[in-house]
Amino acid sequence: MRRGGSPRRPAVSEPAGMAGYAVGAWCRHKPEGAALSYVVKVLKPIIVLLFLAMTVITLAATLARMFPVLPSLYWAGEATRYLNFWMTCLGIGAALHLGLHFSLTIISDAYPLMVRRAAAVATYAGMMLLAGVMINYGIQMITWNFGQLSAAMQVPMSYVYVGIPISGALIFVHSLIALVRVFRQGRNAEGEAQ
Repeated sequence: MRRGGSPRRPAVSEPAGMAGYAVGAWCRHKPEGAALSYVVKVLKPIIVLLFLAMTVITLAATLARMFPVLPSLYWAGEATRYLNFWMTCLGIGAALHLGLHFSLTIISDAYPLMVRRAAAVATYAGMMLLAGVMINYGIQMITWNFGQLSAAMQVPMSYVYVGIPISGALIFVHSLIALVRVFRQGRNAEGEAQ
């Protein structure tokens, strides 16, 4: 049992010397990077609170429609959309770091170690490229919509769109850590072979 009282997840067994090189194996490694692990620990309760707020607002809006004596929550639909957007943006990076995204490794597991390593490098490089696009265009969306207010809540739209570059930064940092790990394991495997 760990400190929190929850049992540790069982380790996924991989053939000796093959750990971490399948295209989807980035989902199965122990989280690395102390700073990113701390950020994810902070994000998890924030994501839960966003989900809770979304649920409460939706329930309140539903009750307001059922009972005409209650005041209408005209802003509820917009609020739940933005909360869902933020929950998704923060959840993508946290789930990636914790290895919770779906991966299919049946094809990549059939290839030799060098091909698996190359596939892992290509995967992480592609993820970093996507994260860079998210950061770049997310910042552009923030600046383009800086003065625009949302229709119902009158919230600046730049507050909503700032989730895109934050999500991109989380993906980029995780992919960079994983890419460094692949190169380190490759050097260690080559050193042991000699």
